[in-house]
Amino acid sequence: MVGIQSVGGIPEPVPEKPTKVKSDRDSGVKDIRGDGKVDVPKEDEVVISSEAQAAAELSRLIQISKEQEAVRPEKVAEAKQHLERGDYKKPEIVQKVAEKILKILR
Repeated sequence: MVGIQSVGGIPEPVPEKPTKVKSDRDSGVKDIRGDGKVDVPKEDEVVISSEAQAAAELSRLIQISKEQEAVRPEKVAEAKQHLERGDYKKPEIVQKVAEKILKILR
């Protein structure tokens, strides 16, 4: 088993009890209080930071870009000409380009 030594310079926390000892929560035992209420063990939860989510999204986009075809210089030159003439300022063209970009990013 591989352990984490530290994350961002913060050392791994030291457990308060030996790992082989099971708690009541681990064994499924429920405490019944004097008021008749039952303590139900909480479920485990994973929280992913916004930075980790952004890094995963960036990684996904990089992978998509690597899978795309190579850049074709003739297509780039053609697109530059269309930009210089203002062809892409038409609303129907802008809509089509936006749809294609969204399709790639999803």
